[in-house]
Amino acid sequence: MYRLENVSKSYGDSLVLENISFSLPSKGLVAIKGRSGSGKSTLLNLMSLMEKPTDGRVFYKGVETSSLKEKDRASFRSYECSFVYQHFNLEEDLTVVENIELPLRLRGDENREISGKSHLLLEKFGLFEHKNKKAKVLSGGEKQRVALCRSIITEPSVLFADEPTGALDKKNEKIVMDELKELSKSILVLLVTHNEAIVKKYADHIIELSDGRLVSKPLSFPPTNEKLVLKKKKSNYRFLSSFLGHNCKGNKLKNALSLVVGALGYAVLLLSLGYYSGSKVKLEEERSSSLLYTVANVSKKTTFAIEGSPLSLSRTLRPTKKEMVQAFKGIDVTIGNDYSFFFPTYNAYECNGFPKDPISFCPINDLSLKDRTKSFLVEGQAPAGESMSFALVNEEFEKNLGEKAIGKILSVNSKTKVSEGNESDDVELSFSFRVVGVVHEFPFLNVPRVYYSYPALSKEMVRTKLPNISRARGEPVSVASFVNEASSSSEYSGYSYLTFFKEKDMRRIEEAGMKFGDLSLMSDPLVINQSFMALTDAFSGCLIPFIVIEILGVAFILGSLSYSSFMERRKQAAILSALGASENDRSFLYEGEGFLNAFLASIFALLISFPLERILSFYLKTQTGMGSLIQIPYLSFLGLPFLPIIGIIVFALIVALFSSSLPLSFVSKRPLTEELRDE
Repeated sequence: MYRLENVSKSYGDSLVLENISFSLPSKGLVAIKGRSGSGKSTLLNLMSLMEKPTDGRVFYKGVETSSLKEKDRASFRSYECSFVYQHFNLEEDLTVVENIELPLRLRGDENREISGKSHLLLEKFGLFEHKNKKAKVLSGGEKQRVALCRSIITEPSVLFADEPTGALDKKNEKIVMDELKELSKSILVLLVTHNEAIVKKYADHIIELSDGRLVSKPLSFPPTNEKLVLKKKKSNYRFLSSFLGHNCKGNKLKNALSLVVGALGYAVLLLSLGYYSGSKVKLEEERSSSLLYTVANVSKKTTFAIEGSPLSLSRTLRPTKKEMVQAFKGIDVTIGNDYSFFFPTYNAYECNGFPKDPISFCPINDLSLKDRTKSFLVEGQAPAGESMSFALVNEEFEKNLGEKAIGKILSVNSKTKVSEGNESDDVELSFSFRVVGVVHEFPFLNVPRVYYSYPALSKEMVRTKLPNISRARGEPVSVASFVNEASSSSEYSGYSYLTFFKEKDMRRIEEAGMKFGDLSLMSDPLVINQSFMALTDAFSGCLIPFIVIEILGVAFILGSLSYSSFMERRKQAAILSALGASENDRSFLYEGEGFLNAFLASIFALLISFPLERILSFYLKTQTGMGSLIQIPYLSFLGLPFLPIIGIIVFALIVALFSSSLPLSFVSKRPLTEELRDE
């Protein structure tokens, strides 16, 4: 049945077996003896196809075994051979009957057939009353009888017994050896032992090793007509799944830690995606949420070279009317003078007679808000006409005021002096605005603002005369005409024109970069939008390395847990391999635990990300005034339905694949048979 030709086995520089040759019959009890370290167990591993020889060839039923694929080697151990060990190598947390049936479950035999075979063996070896006991509570003799039943139930052609009586008393030793002797009448039993008495009493043939060499006369038997026909072994995933569940239960603490770490890590990914998505959506919603969004100051910059220097100076000027008309040809725009010299944007004021700190007073073209598509009012109403007697304020103003703003009278005084030639005039403006409405605006970097009617201000500027300059010119001169005629470099011109656009046109202008040839537009809301976008992009950029580190951290922790769990179960993996488990079976069991944890962690992450999204959004709202900055797009992203949900699950499984398979691939380089050595 067996034929070994010049077989040697080494581990690194250590030669364990050297030039071993013999042949064996298809039945009988062959004792392999020798001192500890002589290579007895290694010889069994080679013959059971648990390992491959370094040199030489091992033939079984005429087939050179090194040519067999891994799945065929697993089938060989599942159908052709079985094992009995000195230290039993049972699954301690499985019951007696589960241990006995284990090899048949692994290879997927029918339940009825398995139950029938195990029942007969339980009766034969007096174990029936113990069948539902865990193996860990059995005596040594009972454990060895269970191990013997497990080896017999597969009906093997070869039984490898590695010191099967070394841990037994005389009574149990006799039971085991008598059974092995009886089995040897129909199958080949290879017995490794130190016990000379057993060898003399039970052995039909003897192989003696010393320091890895054969010192007895080589056994030689004529070849048989037996042909090796290996049954195709398929992975029994139903049983492997239940076994995986058993392993998970036995490793609750590590699996719980893996679940928590993974769930938190993947939840952070979802929240990061939610911030990226939510901040973009929020900016798109809020970018035009300012009454100043359609208002811009238009100026042009002129650069002057400094003679004899590489430096240059830049000067801001008001464009000409002709330049303005040409620049905004085809655009619906209202162009007005910038009166900020006479009525500054930043002014101190009185509220119902009480002095207040300076705030922004901003002109808009239509105080009734009919020119805006968005609803701004949160309280009160917009005035129907254009008058300097009414004003709107934003929520930040009301917050700064500390009380309701509706109905309050805001009084503003402004005094300036203008000169032309030798003449000058003092210009004093005084307005009292009654607050009739409160508006909501983009809260990022928002400041208290009061909005008044620009057309009404323009009329006031027409009515406000400059008597001394008028007398010097010999014609009536108003503030409006004075500003209109001021040179582009005069401070009275404000160095710009004030323009009022439609929302759709402002979008186009914003997308064009706020430049029209030599003209540039300045808008506070657009600066705020750009600042918010820059901050968002910077924060998103910071998230990338954080996410990478977080992913690596999760992978490292999960990999460490997988490595630790497998190291604790190396002996289990070795036992299952000896019972016929293939490499795919082992991968399913030991990598499957990581995949299961990853899947559950991703589901848990999806569940906890929803409340975390709400909590963090609320916190960010308290800090920025903007709600829903984090919006995880569960249902759709990039036009693909349920992409974040599917993506986080797939991503978790990919991380599990690498974090589990990489450390296990390093561990697998060390032979599992080391865990089964009894010598």
